[in-house]
Amino acid sequence: TAQKISAGILVIVPAHVEHSCNPMPNQAWSYQMLHLDLAWLNQLYSEFQEQGLDLHIPQHKPFIIKDESLYEAFTEMNETLFDAQKLIFEKEQSLLHCLIHLLLPHFILEEIQKPQYLYKDFLNLIDVISSSEGFISLEELAQRVGLSRYAIIRLFKANVGLTPHAFQINLKINQAREQLKQGVPLAELAVNLGFSDQSHFHKAFKAHTGVTPRQFQLAAAQ
Repeated sequence: TAQKISAGILVIVPAHVEHSCNPMPNQAWSYQMLHLDLAWLNQLYSEFQEQGLDLHIPQHKPFIIKDESLYEAFTEMNETLFDAQKLIFEKEQSLLHCLIHLLLPHFILEEIQKPQYLYKDFLNLIDVISSSEGFISLEELAQRVGLSRYAIIRLFKANVGLTPHAFQINLKINQAREQLKQGVPLAELAVNLGFSDQSHFHKAFKAHTGVTPRQFQLAAAQ
């Protein structure tokens, strides 16, 4: 479901939920993002359990927080984390304080039931797509896993909320981000990732990230 996000809003998105963040037409944008390592977060929750609190890592639902004080606290935490003058224990303390006292209490602790409909086949589809250097057509996917095109579309919509093609685009853009950070020449990316041409890759990348591949690479190099 599309949601319009404005300045000062926090969005919590679980790692297992596919999503896309796009700017409004002809609008510039920027955002702060924090990725929490699952193993580290599990350790944090285990510390709660050691204190007798019955907590576990749920599959959180996506959630939008419109609270100015929480946004300011999140921004302050990020400034601390990226401050080269701060010591590591100061950064850790700031992170823990922000998570435990401000953000975690707002997480929706409701587990999402995974659709059971052909779920193993869905995982096989993900493996096929992830191991492919280029894009795979719906017809080829159907042949590879022995399902109908309709069943494949239904599986993707039920599990990640995207069509098979949109899922592949999202995956390729994430791969492009990593390669751009590694300094891979722009001229090679479109071919490496299976896009039909440089223009197609450029448009897809900007639609997903809000910046051109060149702008992303320059920012990553700073």
